[in-house]
Amino acid sequence: MAGTLARPGARAVSVPIVRTLAPSDVDALRLPGTAGAQTTRRLLERNPGRSVWVPETLEYALVGAWRNRREIACVEDLVAVRHLEPLLHAAVERCAAQGDALLLAIELDVPRSPSRFERAGLELLEEVITYEAEIGRGPWSASSRVRAIRVDADDASSVDLVTEMDQGAFPWLWRNSRAEFDVYLRMPGVEVAVIEADDEPVAYFGMTLFSGWGHLDRIAVAPRAQGRGYGLEALGLAVEAMRQRGARRAGLSTQRTNLRSQRLYERFGFRRTSDHDYRLFGAWCRPDLRAPE
Repeated sequence: MAGTLARPGARAVSVPIVRTLAPSDVDALRLPGTAGAQTTRRLLERNPGRSVWVPETLEYALVGAWRNRREIACVEDLVAVRHLEPLLHAAVERCAAQGDALLLAIELDVPRSPSRFERAGLELLEEVITYEAEIGRGPWSASSRVRAIRVDADDASSVDLVTEMDQGAFPWLWRNSRAEFDVYLRMPGVEVAVIEADDEPVAYFGMTLFSGWGHLDRIAVAPRAQGRGYGLEALGLAVEAMRQRGARRAGLSTQRTNLRSQRLYERFGFRRTSDHDYRLFGAWCRPDLRAPE
């Protein structure tokens, strides 16, 4: 097959007919409500040729784009009781044919060992862990060398700057595209700010505000400015912005392997919570991009 999804040991199972799922097939899936069918059709129209289904059993895998990244596909909905492996294999083949580099699947529920995705042959790529902190105490005293400047979604140069910092600071899988920022900046409750030191941009943060609490979505220090304490400054300014807007609690997430970020958050007073941890599995459609920089 075109992808690198490795089949587990051979087993005597029936091989179903797996077809590419098209918008005209959606009514046959018996999705609940009109809104669900309309949403599914829009996903299929935006990401043609990637989603698959088994007409005999009505099992399906809906595949969209990961963080608005055209080179990374992601399973957005999966109904598979009997034919998980054939569905995922077919989805990888379709994504490879469309030129995608990687197909992802997210396990949000309590991790099972082994995961159903592991049993189907996907590789565990990342484990994302979560932190929380109470932030109702006194204000954060930022140093005089830094200031936060809010990014306007319509300011193209500022959005370009944030995109450049993000892509320079994060590994390939976690980089945000410009298209992702265009969507993210217009979401309800979202604020993004650039951190300047001596009138030079050195970092940025993105957060989402809810009723009584906030979530730190992104924080990054430009590569040329790393190692000079700007990460802690940016974190403090982000938490203070949440507090000023009425938040009393803050949450965030990071990769389990990112020990540097964990030390930063713990130094600030964030503590581990496993309530919203998740695991990210994947199958490489193009072996030559398996470990891109």
